[in-house]
Amino acid sequence: MKTILELILLTVFAGLLVCLRQFHVERPPVVTSQGPTIERLERLSSLVTSRVYVVDVLIGEGEGCHGAWLIRGDSLIAVNLGQAAITDKDETAKRATIRLPQPEILQARVDHEKTRTWEVKTTTWIPWQADQDKLRDAVMLQAQRLVAHAAGSKENIEQAKRAADVIIGALYEQVGWNVKVVWAETANAQVASDATAVTAGTCQR
Repeated sequence: MKTILELILLTVFAGLLVCLRQFHVERPPVVTSQGPTIERLERLSSLVTSRVYVVDVLIGEGEGCHGAWLIRGDSLIAVNLGQAAITDKDETAKRATIRLPQPEILQARVDHEKTRTWEVKTTTWIPWQADQDKLRDAVMLQAQRLVAHAAGSKENIEQAKRAADVIIGALYEQVGWNVKVVWAETANAQVASDATAVTAGTCQR
C-alpha cells in the first residue's frame, strides 16, 4: 500500500513539472552598460595597438676594434588608458568622447636570436688594447635605442592611433554606445629622448 502511494505521489509530481515547463517562457538575459567610465578605462591599463619590427645595420668603432652587426628587433606601441579623460557623455543618445594621451613605446627590444655579427676585427697593434666585448656592449645599447626610435616614427604612431580608435569604438559599439576618440597634444617624451641618442646607423666610441 505504501509503495502504491509513493508511485502516485511521484506521478503527480512529475506531471506538475511537465506543466510548469510548458508555461515557462525562456527570456534572454538583459545586459545594460553605463558607457565609458574613468574607472573602467583605468582597469584596462595599457592598450597595445601595434608591434613594429625593425631591421638595420650598426657599425661600431672603438676599443681598438671595428665591427658591423645586423640588428633585428621589435617594439610594442600602446596607449596609456590610465590617462584617459571623458570629455563628453550623453546618456540618452549613448554617445561619448574620450581624450587619450599620445601612443608611446611600451617595450622595445633587440632580438638577440636573430641579430647577427657581420664582422669584428682589431684595428690596433698595441697589445691588450682591443676589447671586442666592450665594443659589442656599446653597439647593443645603441641598438636598443635605435629600435625604440625607429618604432616611434610619425607613421607608426599614426597607425597606432587609427588602431586604438577602431578597437575602442568596436568595444563600446557592442553595448550600444557610439564613442569618439580625440587625442591629447602631449608629445611622446620617450621617443623624443631616444631620438637625441640615436645616430644614423653608426655607433662610435
